[in-house]
Amino acid sequence: MLYAESVPSVFIYGSCVSRDPFENPSDFELEGYFARSSVGSAFRQPPESGTELPDVDVLKSRFQKRMVQADINKSLPGALANSSFDVLVVDFIDERMNTIEIGGTTITESEELKATGYSYDPSLSQEPWSDSGLARRVEGIKVLTNLVDPLKIIVNRVFWATVDTDGVPFPRSRWFDRNNRLLYDLYKEIEKTPGIRFIDYPGGAPLAAVGHKWGRQPFHYSEGANAHFLSELTRLTNG
Repeated sequence: MLYAESVPSVFIYGSCVSRDPFENPSDFELEGYFARSSVGSAFRQPPESGTELPDVDVLKSRFQKRMVQADINKSLPGALANSSFDVLVVDFIDERMNTIEIGGTTITESEELKATGYSYDPSLSQEPWSDSGLARRVEGIKVLTNLVDPLKIIVNRVFWATVDTDGVPFPRSRWFDRNNRLLYDLYKEIEKTPGIRFIDYPGGAPLAAVGHKWGRQPFHYSEGANAHFLSELTRLTNG
């Protein structure tokens, strides 16, 4: 695929996994970034009038306010439709979060949402791998791939790391395995759409960074992984 501009513009819908590499010098222009919004939430309708919603003003971070508000108001589809970008980079790391069925729609049960003190019936919360939680995500993927030209979509196909850059493994658990299985299922789902391209990693999962600025987590990757991502993105956009 050829690009009209000498510097390809990139829109990210995903997590810090796809955003962190752009902290380094690159040959790309960042057009937009949406995070903390499950694909099972982002493409649904806004809440019905009169629905009690969280007070995002209690959040100190402007980024956190913007992400929670965007998830609730369903701002992503409009941003994608009205933005000029060459490539949409997608990852599904944030799909580990539960979703909440409320006000005739779905919102993401992110840590930022919880930090607002928002009160809701726990029975309305759905785990991502539940039948209903997975169905919402599959539905959202279908909307996304109809809204954006698949030839513009590049999926950052990442999984939770099993070891860090010091060679220290992460404890395996049902939670760990469930999330990697969920990622596998969602990547297989979006792979059904012809034209979408993928960035993969040697060994299937990148190493986690010991000294990552957001802390040691199986989804906070090394500088080597970031460099690989940018190299692959360059290769795909130059093709």
